[in-house]
Amino acid sequence: MISRPFSLTAAAALLCAAFALPLQAAPAAPANFVPISPAQAQALGVVSQPLAPAGQGQIASLPAKVVVPVEQLRVVAAPLAGLITQVAVVAGQSVKKGQVLARLSSPGLLQIQRDYLQARQQADLMGRNARRDEQLYQEGIIAQSRYQATRAGQKEAEVAAAALGEELRLAGVAGGKHGITPEVAIVAPLTGEVLDAPAAIGTRVDMAAPLFTVGRLSPLWLEIQVPAALAAQVREGQPVQVVRSPARGRIINVGRQIAGTSQTVTLRARLDQGTDSLRPGQLVEAAVGAAPGAAPAGQASFLVPQGALVREGGKTYLFVAVAKGYQAWPVRVLGTTGSGALVAGPRLTGGLRVAVKGLSSLKSAWTGAAAEGE
Repeated sequence: MISRPFSLTAAAALLCAAFALPLQAAPAAPANFVPISPAQAQALGVVSQPLAPAGQGQIASLPAKVVVPVEQLRVVAAPLAGLITQVAVVAGQSVKKGQVLARLSSPGLLQIQRDYLQARQQADLMGRNARRDEQLYQEGIIAQSRYQATRAGQKEAEVAAAALGEELRLAGVAGGKHGITPEVAIVAPLTGEVLDAPAAIGTRVDMAAPLFTVGRLSPLWLEIQVPAALAAQVREGQPVQVVRSPARGRIINVGRQIAGTSQTVTLRARLDQGTDSLRPGQLVEAAVGAAPGAAPAGQASFLVPQGALVREGGKTYLFVAVAKGYQAWPVRVLGTTGSGALVAGPRLTGGLRVAVKGLSSLKSAWTGAAAEGE
């Protein structure tokens, strides 16, 4: 009978202690986790795609421009001031060396031809006089000084005629051609393609005015823009491939100047194969072989759309698909490549999926949850 009150008191104490114990906490969510179901993701427009490896030793999707090597370009200018009376070609047309591109009528040409003919006649006359005086000098009829004066006059006349003949040659008229013509034919200086043709029939042009640009289109060059952070991984001689094209070649020059606005370096590549489908001025994407070291040691690099990157607190993240939602993983941006970005991270692997659309909804949920937890 004495023990019952004691056991009732002990039971009451234990019950009170049980009510005083805290409830067991639910398992904590992973850091930077955004819970979202597939139905919610679809409603919010969240779209994911697999991580695309950048390729071992390769920097892909670099913006590039097709250009003609400078040593294969020629500007055809008006040799004299005059009127364009004929244009025989248009831009984009193939031409052969010596083919007539246009004809130019010039009053200045008439004057040069008259002067040349007169100079040529004078040189011929002085040549005959020199031969006559040479014979007279050998016969002892005239003094040596007279013969020397005649010879000097002959040389002077020959030089004057040669100078005017060179003017005619530069104007496109053969110096040895006798007769006068008011027109000069403007011809292609090499076999290639007319890249620009500002010349128009009936237009008056000044001397040295550009009329045509002609270029030889094999081989071609690529001017490639590479992020400055990746330029150190590119060397002369490394392979280059034009994306979605058979064109390929090798790097011939790595620029040393960084563009101020884009922070890119210009690479020049010589394309020796598969250039038939390319045109000067065409914008393309290129993949460039890179030396080891583009990504941190032990990490692979991946190409993602720039829109997949999320910046928060001075860091860059990718939303990686995990069980029951997405998790923000920090990454290192190695550089931008056109519409994409080259990234690396200690946890990134090729089997992951990352969000590429609907990131504003994910970021709002992420930053909102972080604010509530503070």
